[in-house]
Amino acid sequence: MRTLTIVLPVIALVLAAAGPAAQGPAARLSNLAESTREGGVELKGQVALDVGGARVPKRFVLRHPADPARWNGSLVIGAHGGSGGSNFDPAGEVIGTDETALDDVIGRHANASGFAFASVDRDGAIDARGGLALTNQFADIAAAEVASRLGRAPARFYLVGLSMGGGITRVAAEDPSQKYAGTLIIAGAGGDLPTRAARQRQLAALWPGVDPKRNPGLPDSDARVTAFAAAIGTPVAARRLWPYTAINAASAASRPPQPAGENSTGKIFVPTIEVVGTWDDFVLQELLAYRRRVDPRSLHRLYQVDGVWHMSGDDDGVQSFMYIATRMGLDPDVAKAMGEGPSYLPTAREAFDRLVRWVEQREPPPSSQTVKPGERLR
Repeated sequence: MRTLTIVLPVIALVLAAAGPAAQGPAARLSNLAESTREGGVELKGQVALDVGGARVPKRFVLRHPADPARWNGSLVIGAHGGSGGSNFDPAGEVIGTDETALDDVIGRHANASGFAFASVDRDGAIDARGGLALTNQFADIAAAEVASRLGRAPARFYLVGLSMGGGITRVAAEDPSQKYAGTLIIAGAGGDLPTRAARQRQLAALWPGVDPKRNPGLPDSDARVTAFAAAIGTPVAARRLWPYTAINAASAASRPPQPAGENSTGKIFVPTIEVVGTWDDFVLQELLAYRRRVDPRSLHRLYQVDGVWHMSGDDDGVQSFMYIATRMGLDPDVAKAMGEGPSYLPTAREAFDRLVRWVEQREPPPSSQTVKPGERLR
């Protein structure tokens, strides 16, 4: 489909800053480029957010229906994984930046369903609580821009986060202010820090006994392999993926101990759905621990997708992990296994649709369960 791009002149932004709205949200936006595509409008540029007492420019994307009548009145905010910045292909070539990292996960799906969608590249914000503060700032600015364009303010916000962005979304779900009407956490961090710390220690201790570089040809049936599977929390069939997480755990154990972070409370205030793969050796065990203590349980669902790692093989974000695995000097088969993995994206999108019905129609979603990739929730 042909795309029409309009670059807003810098002089227009200077004039706007001199007007009465200079202190409003629109004054935070700069270097704007607007395009029309697939029946919607896309706005990309920079947004000035307050970080550590300074106003720092961050890349953002905002999309909404071209026809205000097609907008359903809600704004979805996406919180990407990692700390932000560039994304890479397996060879190390830059393929994008993190404001668009969730496009294939949820952004396009949300837009096709009549939502406005916006995401910001945090680019350096690592702490979950600090990341939420940044995300909340951006959500308010994005909402004001949507209101100016579509003639009304968003009736509600939804927050969707992946990995580190999932940890940010978890903090939002536990926030009594209930800024977001519902939250979707995909392979989310921050489930249960004590569980994570204990598991990291176990992995560091057990890895030398199963490291394929030190123990070539070790069979799946070996007691050391089955013990490591129990510690990492994924089946022996997921063994090709273990080196990435295990070597990072061993590296962390070799460094001076770090101060314990802030653990999740487990008390949530809004409908919250989590989606994770059963081969996710990053966060699965912490999410299972979180599920056991979450309160109230009636506001929480955990959907596991069989055989899926931390990133779906069809998510373009997996390519950055493949590149990092190569830079770590891991066997090429590790990156290959990452790229060959099945998908949790259909489940994540169905979970989002279920979340919306839960919030807006009081229709509770199915109970927590495990499904095959592509299988509908039941």
